[in-house]
Parts: sequence; C-alpha cells; structure tokens
Amino acid sequence: MRLKMLICLTVITYPIINAKLKNMKRKTLLLLTISVITAATVLAQTNQVSGGLVAGANYSYLKGDDANNNSSYDWKWKWGPVGGIYVNFPLGNTVSLMPMALYSQMGGRYYYTDNTGSYKWTQNLGYISVPVPLKINAGNSIAILVGPQFDFLVGARVKDANDNKTKNENQFNQFNFNLTGGLQIMPNNPVSITIRGMYGLSNLIKSTSSPVYQTFAVVDKLHSSGAQATLNFKLFGHKEKAVAITTPEVPATLDSDGDGIPDSQDKCPNTPGVAKYNGCPVPDTDGDGINDDEDKCPTVAGVAKYNGCPVPDTDGDGINDDNDKCPTIPGVERYQGCPIPDSDNDGINDEEDNCPHLAGTAANHGCPEVDASTQSKVDMMAKSVAWSTAAG
Repeated sequence: MRLKMLICLTVITYPIINAKLKNMKRKTLLLLTISVITAATVLAQTNQVSGGLVAGANYSYLKGDDANNNSSYDWKWKWGPVGGIYVNFPLGNTVSLMPMALYSQMGGRYYYTDNTGSYKWTQNLGYISVPVPLKINAGNSIAILVGPQFDFLVGARVKDANDNKTKNENQFNQFNFNLTGGLQIMPNNPVSITIRGMYGLSNLIKSTSSPVYQTFAVVDKLHSSGAQATLNFKLFGHKEKAVAITTPEVPATLDSDGDGIPDSQDKCPNTPGVAKYNGCPVPDTDGDGINDDEDKCPTVAGVAKYNGCPVPDTDGDGINDDNDKCPTIPGVERYQGCPIPDSDNDGINDEEDNCPHLAGTAANHGCPEVDASTQSKVDMMAKSVAWSTAAG
C-alpha cells in the first residue's frame, strides 16, 4: 500500500518537474527524485516511515548589490506558491529526518527611479527545492526543523508594470544552497502546519554583465531569502509517538514488614516495629502485655488499670486493694482484707472472745468479771438446783 502511494506521488510531481526543466540537467534532478522515492520505499517496510503532500505559499525577497553602485533600487517581498511531497524517516524516539521535494516559486519585486521616472518589476524564480531538515519532536504539539535546502532552477521570468513577461533563466545560476529552520505544529496529526525560513548562501546571478531586466539593473551579487507556510497532509505511516521526558524511577527499597524502615536498617525485618527501636516492636520487659513506653513499672508485671504496675496493697496485708474491703487497714483474707472484728469493743477479737457481744476482760476470755456477792448467789442457786435433782 505504501509503495503504491509513493509511486502515485512520483507520478503527480513529475509533470511539474518535466514542464519546468528547460536548460538545466534533467538527469541530475530526476536522479535525486528517484533516490528520495527509492529510500522512502525501502524504509517504509519498517512500518515507521510516514509521508504525504505539502501545499502552501512562499513570501520571498531578493537582496542585490548593484554593480554600478546605483542606490536607486528598492527591493520588495513577493508571494509565490509551493507544493510537493515529504517523507519522514525516524532516527530515534524524538528525532527524524524529513526530506521534501517541492516546486517552490521564489523571487522578489524591485523598483528603480531615475530622472526619467519610476519603474517596477517582479522577478519570479521557479525552483525544485529539496529541503532536508532534521526534525526534533518537543512533545505532541510542536517539532523543531533545522537543516540545509538545495534549490534547482527550473524557470525564471521578469514581469514589468504593464504585465509584459520576459524569460531570463540564462541570467541565473541553476543551483542555490540555503539554510532552513522552523517549526511544525501538531506534527503527529493527519494534517499539520509547517512554518520555515530560508536563507540563501549562493549568488544567484551569473555575472555582472548580465542585466536583470533591460539595462536598468546590472547586479553582481544576488541572494534570496524567504518564509514559507505549508499544510502537510499525511497519506501513510503510523502516528509518531512523542516520548515524554521523564526522570528514571528510583528502585523501591525493600521493606519486608511494611513498617517504613528499609530492611537494611531494620533489626527486625520481618516484624513491624518503630525507628526508636531500630525497626523492632516496642519491648515489654516484664511480659505483662503493656509495652515499656506505656508501662510505669516496666520491670514488674502489672495491669493496664495501674499503667503497667501491680495492683497496690496499701495496708501491706498481702491482699491487693482491688480485693481488700479495708485497703488502708491490715486485715485477713477471710474477712476480705479487714481485721478480725471485735463486736463488743473490749479489745478481744470475736474469735478469741467467749462473750463476743459482752465486753469483758482478757483474763476472763472476753467475758465480764463477776463480783463475790453475785458469785455467792450463783453458787447457792447452783447447789439448790443440784439438791432438787437428787431428791427427785
């Protein structure tokens, strides 16, 4: 398919070339055209080459040095058509070579004034132009073009103010070497815009004895320059991919336990930890389930209620305060941490008091002391009970 397109492009452009080629060496130009088309055909097999048609306009200017040192010449710019083909050969991700084969009308207008009046002419120069710019993609929106351009003269004529036209190819050299540079807008699209400038380095005029027109202008040096704006219609080839300039990714540091501390600095690489302890978990020295950073008694097992300390035993009776109903008074376990009670407050606890509800003395085992009179009465009553029992 690409080969057919390229052949069609060659057929389209050949009549233009053939019609314009008069006195120049046709073989040289034809060989150049065939070389470009052949290279495009071969490289198109890589599926990377693209190409198509070019159409637009030139805005050109001629700068001449008058051999007679006459300063009465005023050179002006002129418009001219341009059209042809282009092929784009990728050389890398962002760089390619984009040669073109164009019919390009250059030239200029010039005015002459003397004591007889003012005169003006338009000089047209028809070239087969072969720009060979290097194309540098600067993203998807724009590309930079810079390189040489080779111009081959195929026709020249001068037109006066009365529209009288005279051919004057024999006054000009058939080759012109230029420097060219510019921009291509939306280079990856099917239709793109190219804006270029051309600056000719070759002397266009053959000799000082050759007048540009009649005998008014005898020029010993003549150079061309101009600007060109074209539309490029892509007919074949894949879309060129703009390569974004990115910084290389830094390899991810291995962190097996995902604690944010790389394994190379983690003393516990397989257990999540903290930087304070070199990647290890916060320690629990006393093994009470409360880590040392939150444990007020890190070396003694305790409970969370007391910030990692043991449950206190305020009265020191061996029964912790949580189980001690009398946490500030030493007691015993059977009384839930309280002292053995002394119900009659005689100073003898109920467990040692034979009369726990009557205040007594220690000598009487916690019972009250009995006086002699009362004791005598008790003894008599006891005896009476005993005699009654015996008599019965």
